[in-house]
Amino acid sequence: MAIINQIYSIVNDAVTDALGTQSLHSIDTTDFVSMGKALESANLFERWYGALVNRLTGTIFAVREYEPSSRSILRDEDAFGAFKQKVHYNIATAVSNPAQAIPTIAGNPETRTYTQASPYDVNTTLQIKALVFGGQGTWSIEVVRPIEQIMTAFTNAAEMAAFIDGLYVYIENSLKLELEAIERAAANTGIASVIKSGRARNLLSEYNATVSAGEAETVDTCMTSEKFLKFASKAINDTLGYMSQMSTLFNDGGMPKFTPRDRAVVEMLHSFASASEMYLQSDTFHRELVQLPNFNDITFWQSSGAAFAFGDVSKIKVQHDDFIEDATDESDTGAVEQSGIICFIHDIDAVAAFFGYRRTWEEVNNRSNVVVHGEQARKGYAVDPNENMMVFYIADASPTPPVSSFAG
Repeated sequence: MAIINQIYSIVNDAVTDALGTQSLHSIDTTDFVSMGKALESANLFERWYGALVNRLTGTIFAVREYEPSSRSILRDEDAFGAFKQKVHYNIATAVSNPAQAIPTIAGNPETRTYTQASPYDVNTTLQIKALVFGGQGTWSIEVVRPIEQIMTAFTNAAEMAAFIDGLYVYIENSLKLELEAIERAAANTGIASVIKSGRARNLLSEYNATVSAGEAETVDTCMTSEKFLKFASKAINDTLGYMSQMSTLFNDGGMPKFTPRDRAVVEMLHSFASASEMYLQSDTFHRELVQLPNFNDITFWQSSGAAFAFGDVSKIKVQHDDFIEDATDESDTGAVEQSGIICFIHDIDAVAAFFGYRRTWEEVNNRSNVVVHGEQARKGYAVDPNENMMVFYIADASPTPPVSSFAG
């Protein structure tokens, strides 16, 4: 195909379509809209003489910096040390007040005796639970680039420098993407811990238990049901309120914990948040959630799949040794797999990055005239089952959730 083609007939058809005077034409844009070609298939020579090389008018470097999503997990990470200790406190038990002890009358009414309570008789201690968190993972990125071997591909030094800058931007983007992925895996470990404990709530099952059989919804239909979306939104909002009160119901350690709204992380699957905003008559609930200091709109929990299908974006598959129930059973790998997850609420201290280290290095190989560049990273995360966490999901069949009394 020639670089410049006659397209007068296409122009006429396009104008006719725009005026709406005839039925719609099939517009062939091949001749004037380029979809990009590899250099070996491009027309390198002009057609008149067939000897002159068609020139490049410029080079566009398709590069931009990637901004990873935030999961409210990052902390003041330590580069040194191997473990971090965390102490949890239990509540104290009330006893009688010795200051209100009434003096006793013995014999003569004018004689009163008063026995003081000894401060040395107090022997009750406050119960605490200390946990040690450790474990870190490390990886690196290593690439090599030429110094002058690609000079023939550019017309000036500035153009080649722009190309090389693009290489460094995408090295950085690669590391950011990797950091985002393992941060996602850390958060998913928290989700898996709630599911493993049996405390996760199947809101679709709870909803269907409150309506007649004819009004029951399925995973495929509930996301367009105004009644279900209201039910689910209320359940999530109620739980957010319940968590603000001191309770042992929202953590696996049975510890008395409370999570005020400014310390609550609300992570909501984008497709559910979008459905709530679209189908509910009022978007007050969604607007209030978005305004929370730690609200995260999650496009997918672990994988986008091939087309961001709900079954893919709402699914996690996490394996952890602490999830193994029977160490003698080789088939028990400690894997937790669940789809339909629409919301994860947790205390900001439930999932955290405790350790982190990053190093960049670069070495010039003068003999080969190349530059070797490396990025090294080390990260360690913690999921604390003694902090408040709750998971909401939808599934067509599930046993009665253990916390169904919260459905209110």
